[in-house]
Amino acid sequence: MTSSVLDQFANRSRQLYSLPAVAMQVVELTNQPTVDTKALKECIENDPALTTKILRVVNSSLFGLSRQVTDLNQALALIGTKPLKLLVLGFSLPKELLTGVEAEVLQRYWRRTVIKAVAARELADTLWQVSGDDAFIAGLLQDLGVLVLIQDLGDTYLAFLERIYNDGGDLLALETGTLGFDHAILSARLLEHWGLPESIVRDVRQPFDIEALANLSDPAQVVPQILHMADLVAEFLTRERASQLNELIDVGGRYKGISIDELELLIASLETKVPQLADVLSLSLPNETAYSTILSQAYAQLCDAAETASLDLMQTPQTEMNAECLEFGDLLQQAQSLQGEIGQFTESQRTVHTSSNVVRRDSAVIARDRAGAKEPAGNPIAVHRMSGPTLLGNVESAVQSCRQARHALSLALLELDHADTVAMHIGTSQVGRTMDRLQFVMQAILEGEGRVIHMDNSRFAVVFEGCDRQPAVDFTRQLVRCARKWSADQPTTHGHALSLSAGVATLAMPPKNFPTQELIDAAERCLHGVQLSGGDSVKSIDIY
Repeated sequence: MTSSVLDQFANRSRQLYSLPAVAMQVVELTNQPTVDTKALKECIENDPALTTKILRVVNSSLFGLSRQVTDLNQALALIGTKPLKLLVLGFSLPKELLTGVEAEVLQRYWRRTVIKAVAARELADTLWQVSGDDAFIAGLLQDLGVLVLIQDLGDTYLAFLERIYNDGGDLLALETGTLGFDHAILSARLLEHWGLPESIVRDVRQPFDIEALANLSDPAQVVPQILHMADLVAEFLTRERASQLNELIDVGGRYKGISIDELELLIASLETKVPQLADVLSLSLPNETAYSTILSQAYAQLCDAAETASLDLMQTPQTEMNAECLEFGDLLQQAQSLQGEIGQFTESQRTVHTSSNVVRRDSAVIARDRAGAKEPAGNPIAVHRMSGPTLLGNVESAVQSCRQARHALSLALLELDHADTVAMHIGTSQVGRTMDRLQFVMQAILEGEGRVIHMDNSRFAVVFEGCDRQPAVDFTRQLVRCARKWSADQPTTHGHALSLSAGVATLAMPPKNFPTQELIDAAERCLHGVQLSGGDSVKSIDIY
């Protein structure tokens, strides 16, 4: 379809879906550089129902006031200009947009919209550390075009939405491919007609395209990036698909280096604040799975997928190894959500270590099967067992490589806590099998940023080439947390969570003739310190 078709939709929307007069006047008054609070109060008082709703908001749990507020002047002072505009818009959507839409469709729309709006505000406040008001308003209004298309295209568009909801797919991209434009652009046209600030109209119509947004000026990137992430959060929590966690972590990492700890805190806040906003807007949302449960289940699904593929690969005949390894390399890339699920990264660390999403050739150990097969082509599966002397030789090779590249080198030693007790609970053979499986899961989490070496039934080493102390510690913490969380769900452990102690030693830049054993010994001392402190933790040291 051509832009003239978009114009036709937009013109029809302007004619059919106008804000009530009071809402239009509130928007106009709040857009002024200096807000006339007296005129604003008099305007709102012309709509007794709106006045009642605003007072209800001020006295809700969102504000947590110790006494009842009955005066509109005081209520307006407590709310503030931008949140007031948001509430008025939320309370005053044209009834023509909602008329005739099935309750289930509206519930799904509002559930996603409220999650997106609250997530946008939380992301602005916590990650971008800017005022969340504009992101909140834009998040609440960006998908109004969906309602417009439901009204204008009827059952055809509803069937289109249902198929995407059930089968997956990028709604905006599919709309563009089918209609020639997407619903966000239609939303922007409607908001422009309603007199919203140009900045919000511009933010709403920006595409969810990482590269396109990167070309905008720094201030112009902020709200569109927040909206992109908030949309992915809403998509993940409403669709409950583990694969969407991958995209959320990837996009969040590229925009702001989000860690899973930050994501967990965000989702925990949504569990409280989404129902609050729904209550304020008098919306009845369906009973739903707890958001933290959705995140946990997504993690478990991805973890199981990585492990299953790993075990299948170990049993594959050598003649099929090359093709299987290539497929497994892709799986490791998809499993980047695992690295997010447990650890903490910063933007700079992700830029240095994971921006290309490719396992580096110079940081991957030669993959061998148990019969000593040669390394397959493509991304190798960098996991195998080594003895102590072999570890020394492997670390020596890493020292030489990092000295030539003028890179840092970190070594982590991880040991199973209370190994004898664990063996008594689940059996020695099961300990070995569980540690073998854990090795593959750990390698999937690292995604090529370090090579995991299985020393024996109770110990791993991880060599991090080109990795300073802090990112190495962060990666190692991920592995420690992963071991505990993953093992608790394994049938072989009978619900017994395994914990690891870990020591990390880092050479900022290996000097010539550096005695490699000193790096290993330093990691050993840190490991021993953790074990003396009760285990299940990480200690680290820089050596020179």
